[in-house]
Amino acid sequence: MVVVMLLLAPHPANAQDDQEIHPFLSKRFFASLGIFFPDRSFKFDIDGTLPSTLSEEPVDFSERFKLDGTDESAAVDLGWRYTEKWIFRGQYFRVSDSNSVVLDSDVEWGDAIFTAGSAVRAGTEVEVTRLFFGRTFRSSDNNEIGFGGGLHWLEIGAFVSGRALVAGMDDGFHDDAVSVEGPMPNFGAWYVHSFSPDWAANVRFDWLSASVDKYDGRILNTSAGLTYAMSRNFGVGMSYDYFELDLGINDESWRGSAKIRFHGLSLYLNGYW
Repeated sequence: MVVVMLLLAPHPANAQDDQEIHPFLSKRFFASLGIFFPDRSFKFDIDGTLPSTLSEEPVDFSERFKLDGTDESAAVDLGWRYTEKWIFRGQYFRVSDSNSVVLDSDVEWGDAIFTAGSAVRAGTEVEVTRLFFGRTFRSSDNNEIGFGGGLHWLEIGAFVSGRALVAGMDDGFHDDAVSVEGPMPNFGAWYVHSFSPDWAANVRFDWLSASVDKYDGRILNTSAGLTYAMSRNFGVGMSYDYFELDLGINDESWRGSAKIRFHGLSLYLNGYW
């Protein structure tokens, strides 16, 4: 709290030239195109219509179907300072994976049971679009703190296919996929400190725990990074990003739960204008 009060306290005007301020803080538009290298964890559950014969814990796709790799994913971040004090930001990333395995124990997925020893294929897909409006505050030309709100538009899907039992009977080849999409609002804050006209550090934090439409749960989206401006219009950067969803889902196409976690390093190119 003391740090926030110091940052928001009025300071004498310091009319620096644009060349003396990091372009992230001095330019009206900025964009980042990066590669995200996430460790990932997926746990999904479908509420079946039959009494459960196995554990009621969600299926850990990362462990049961070996979807715990660190394949890279593209990520995009856009920003527009549309007034002196207000900023709009948009972010997008997509993480998907699939694999074929021979099960070492039974897996219950909805009303189907994929038995131990059977060959199955499973996969997941998560797309996240973040839209955010924030109010900026400056303690100097080299520091910025901001607060605001927005939403994450979520698209989540999972499937399991292979030979399965349904109601205790051999159903032959069974392919069961679920998907859902919709908004999850959030509140957020960020802080940027420019060490020089070329170097800047930034921290961002988004969070919400609530029941909204078809979702009931929590979302957390954070990032901490460092950027280097090679010129007034181009730069490079790196960050460590963490994204977590823990949701109950109540939709016609999917009643169940999703627990998703990504975290890892991002490398990106920046543009300022």
